[in-house]
Amino acid sequence: MKSVTQKGLALVVLLLMLMLAYTGGRMTLAGMASYQTEIFLKDWASKGQEPTPRAWAVAQAAAQRAVDLYPTANGEYLDRLGRVYSWQQFTQTFGNPEAQASRLAALDSYRASTQARPTWPHTWSRLAHTKLQLAQFDDEFRQALGQASDLGPSRIEVQREVVTIAFAAWPQLTKSERERFLESARFNVAYGPRDAQYTQALAAQHGLTDTLCNSLDASLKATRKLCQ
Repeated sequence: MKSVTQKGLALVVLLLMLMLAYTGGRMTLAGMASYQTEIFLKDWASKGQEPTPRAWAVAQAAAQRAVDLYPTANGEYLDRLGRVYSWQQFTQTFGNPEAQASRLAALDSYRASTQARPTWPHTWSRLAHTKLQLAQFDDEFRQALGQASDLGPSRIEVQREVVTIAFAAWPQLTKSERERFLESARFNVAYGPRDAQYTQALAAQHGLTDTLCNSLDASLKATRKLCQ
């Protein structure tokens, strides 16, 4: 009887080890695929150009493989897959029907990523930016932009993106939303000279120079040499 029990325990341990090895192997392969994807994304960002169809296809396959291989929903990998879709036709104009398929695919990935990792502000800002590109100014757009702002209050790269999106969508925002995102603009101006100049240029691009300048106090305008 004891021998049978020992054999049973040994079998259970063996099965657990096999399951752990299998899961670990999948996680390792997923990590390798995700790393490959990140190399592509960094290359595209450094060039500032849409990827070639072949490069995009390889990156998309790697990003999807990382998502599929990981045992559970991985917010980082889903975000990376969304970024690959966002890059496919990122230079196309907002609302362009030719870019709709890739942007909708990016949106689905960002949605899944925020469900798996709801406190990551970068994904919320990417979701909001994709909604902007699709000209979908609905409750989801407002929630995503608000979450990005709230979850990344001191992250300049997040607040920079929040202001970029908010200024582009200004006519669609309510009075309270405009006040909320002007606070992000003030944060950007106060952050440093380069961000101050960028924010002013962005405001000018959208006809919001007076709106921005009227929201800044005199000392900040003098320090940053803005609105003069």
